[in-house]
Amino acid sequence: MNASAAATNTQAGVGITAVAVTMARAMESARADRMFHDPYAQSFVDAAETVLGADEWASLVAWVDLFYSRGVVRTRFVDDFVCEAAAGGCTQVVLLGAGLDARAFRLPLPDADVFEVGTPSLFAFKDKVLADAGALPTSRSRTVVRADPHGDFAARLADSAFDPGRPTAWVAEGVLPYLTAEQARHLVNDVGRLSAPGSRLVFEHSDKPGPDPRAAVSARTTPGADRISTMVRGGLGAEGRDWVAARGWSIETTERGALGPLYGRPDDRLAGGQFVIATRD
Repeated sequence: MNASAAATNTQAGVGITAVAVTMARAMESARADRMFHDPYAQSFVDAAETVLGADEWASLVAWVDLFYSRGVVRTRFVDDFVCEAAAGGCTQVVLLGAGLDARAFRLPLPDADVFEVGTPSLFAFKDKVLADAGALPTSRSRTVVRADPHGDFAARLADSAFDPGRPTAWVAEGVLPYLTAEQARHLVNDVGRLSAPGSRLVFEHSDKPGPDPRAAVSARTTPGADRISTMVRGGLGAEGRDWVAARGWSIETTERGALGPLYGRPDDRLAGGQFVIATRD
């Protein structure tokens, strides 16, 4: 992949956020008290840095500093969700908006088939970095589905080896907030249509409309962070959890603020918002 192609990818909306989240994962993986280990995160960061300008890179660094705690706690929570769901019979895992996530290469998933949904340009960047690093899947299989999560991903997924008759663990990590309410509901409806009983879906939720006020203030005062914060479009909205429950899903919620102490990393920046695990009835 040439430099201009990589730059185009990382400058796209999902690419910028993917790099920022991966920077946080690389930083966390280097800690002695890390909550998880992503051995490929730093490779992604190094590759992205070579194609980004100094100003754009500085913006990403500022954004990571602002949202680091939330990003790494979310990674740990979703890691646990995937492993527990796979162990509980969800032998298919679908990563919607997979970004630079490396769960198919770093989590113990020997009996699970992982499907990664993302844009063609993102996978051109991602797969080259993984190949250069000599990465091999730790899942039973890994299938790349080149599609936009709020576009025709369901049809593309159906054309792959995906089996809607098998229980599936669906990961919507950092996806729904960047969609409109209509797009987010369309995505969840597609997930429901492809979900056998016992399938599980994880996503973030806030009972408050709009962005977290403290995060919004910080974004306005952090150089470059507004570039990412302005991409947020609200997703399912304040009533989203109840809307999902009304469509054949049982809901379990975990307060994000409670996870810091649970993981040995208390942090008042985690206050507000929830993680939702929905199980298909």
